[in-house]
Amino acid sequence: MHKKTPLLVVLALVASTLLAACGDNTATTAPAATTAAATTPAAATTAATATTAAAATTAAIATTAAATTVAATSAAATSVAATSAAATTSAASTVSGTTAASGTAGAGASGMSVLPTLSPAPAGAPSGGTFTSVSLAGELAPVLHPYPSGSDYSQSVIEADSLIWDGPMIEYDYTNLKWNLRYAKDMKVSSDAKTYTFTLRDDVKWSDGSPVTVADYQYAYDNAIKEDKANPDNDYVGLEDLKKVTLKTDEATKTLTFTLNDVYATDLALSYIGVVVPVPSKVWNGKPWYDATKNPEMTKPTVVNGPYTIQSFDPKAQGVFKANPNWWRGKPIYDTVVFKGGSTSTVLQAIKTGQADYADSFPPAQYTAAKSDPTVKVYDWSAVNGTYRTIEYNMRRAPLNDKAVRVAINYAVDRATLIKLAENGLGTAQFSFVNPQSPYYNKDVTEYKYNLDTAKKTLADAGYKLDGSGNLLGKDGKPITLTVAFPTSSNPRVLTATYLQQQLKQLGIAVKVDGKEFNAYLDQVVKKKDFDVSLGAYGGGFPDPDSFKSQAITDGTQNTPGYSNKQIDDLFAQGAKETDPAKRKAIYDQAQKILTDDTPFLFLYNLNSFNAFNPKVQGVAPGYKGSEHAFTNDLLTRWYTQQS
Repeated sequence: MHKKTPLLVVLALVASTLLAACGDNTATTAPAATTAAATTPAAATTAATATTAAAATTAAIATTAAATTVAATSAAATSVAATSAAATTSAASTVSGTTAASGTAGAGASGMSVLPTLSPAPAGAPSGGTFTSVSLAGELAPVLHPYPSGSDYSQSVIEADSLIWDGPMIEYDYTNLKWNLRYAKDMKVSSDAKTYTFTLRDDVKWSDGSPVTVADYQYAYDNAIKEDKANPDNDYVGLEDLKKVTLKTDEATKTLTFTLNDVYATDLALSYIGVVVPVPSKVWNGKPWYDATKNPEMTKPTVVNGPYTIQSFDPKAQGVFKANPNWWRGKPIYDTVVFKGGSTSTVLQAIKTGQADYADSFPPAQYTAAKSDPTVKVYDWSAVNGTYRTIEYNMRRAPLNDKAVRVAINYAVDRATLIKLAENGLGTAQFSFVNPQSPYYNKDVTEYKYNLDTAKKTLADAGYKLDGSGNLLGKDGKPITLTVAFPTSSNPRVLTATYLQQQLKQLGIAVKVDGKEFNAYLDQVVKKKDFDVSLGAYGGGFPDPDSFKSQAITDGTQNTPGYSNKQIDDLFAQGAKETDPAKRKAIYDQAQKILTDDTPFLFLYNLNSFNAFNPKVQGVAPGYKGSEHAFTNDLLTRWYTQQS
């Protein structure tokens, strides 16, 4: 599908985009918080790692509860001012110094409501049964960590995590663009807007019936933020956000106090806090935090706190989840949820034949036929955090460390042709890391409009020459050959790789296509950085420009190109702290211009988003701008299948 949804709340709040792990419509997406509520934060477009791993896509990450970052645009609501930002002075926000809410549902002094338990199923709605989701990714996530690493952050991680992990203090509601208290029954904000104190709810439990404690939050935070000998490879996708927060807990009062290292736009501040979710310390204690070979809880958690528990999970086959009788919001309608891998030829067929109820992605070439097929219900949506595709250049190696080569390739790519070829026309040109629907989008950036003559002249002006056979020679005098990496589960990316092979041949550049299964692709590109050019997708997560920082700043966990520019580092730091909407826009306008000019990425186009349901699935309702996703705001727990 063409979308990237945030991990649950946590992932959803994480300020990063999810790398799409799915197939054709998958995005990469920005990291998100980790688990519960909001959904969306990174990746997940193509490969679940930030773009190469990332925004992704549709839920990328989000769904695993993630926190994407909710940054200043509170989901980009409609105007730049939608950034609730306000916290410029010591007062910081309307919640400053107040108690957000009482222990019952309703708004408190801050206007933030306490999330209620689930309402009863609709009258006549059958309870029980199985809901089956099929994915184009082919493979499921190999790791189900509530704090996923950059190389594990994919659509399937987000979706699975959203079912089993829960617990952020607050969550972002994507249906009304407002914040709610989730695992907290109240919230107090200091007068300087740096300290947020929450009281843990009394009714939250682990799946084994034991209570969730503030010690479980402290244990998770202390491990997730470590960068020492115990966690030498800590590349948690939300690490940049987590570093902005210090957590102190008090078991006697059941309070959690989050202290920010500075004043941030209100939405961003809440998104940073939302990254923190608990893990059952009594189960995890003594096990390594990021070593799946020694910690089986990373691949098949035995004690969780989401709406479902794991019955079985095989990344090569399927995952089976059973309703958690101890989930604090109440029993979900479906008794069982099944995740299956699929392919471009089988996903829609599974819906038509009743073998699956939901496909968050299917090939755009099948869109027109699916829309008119009575055995399939196709939902369309378009939102400010929709998925977009990119070309990523590995700037660590020649010749792509030469800007002239990257610029020349940019001019050799015709977006209009690619949208028709790879997406069946279902897309819109995009020229920066900000979605064109966002109030932060800068229209005045370098677009690199298709022009082969300009591409050839750029290379010639930079001193590159052709040999007698028409091969472009590098600075070492040898013919240039580039390898394009992509996940074979995404047919649009397969087509794009072939297109690049044809186009760059006209510049004298030989191209080898390097397609791999999704998890192998992520390992190669995101973890090992062993590629020349990667085809990525980003999206999902909180629709704020801050979400892209993980891909752009020097030490970003999803910075696949190896890009480094102090000015960009400074601009993202300034943008997160600026609370004036107009000044914020000016900051991100500048960041968009610099990134497009330096071109570690070529931003291609924004995808139309759609997914498919069995028509018998009821209760599906659109959210912001028509968007909807099974793994956002506990939506799936209220769906049901109408019996014949």
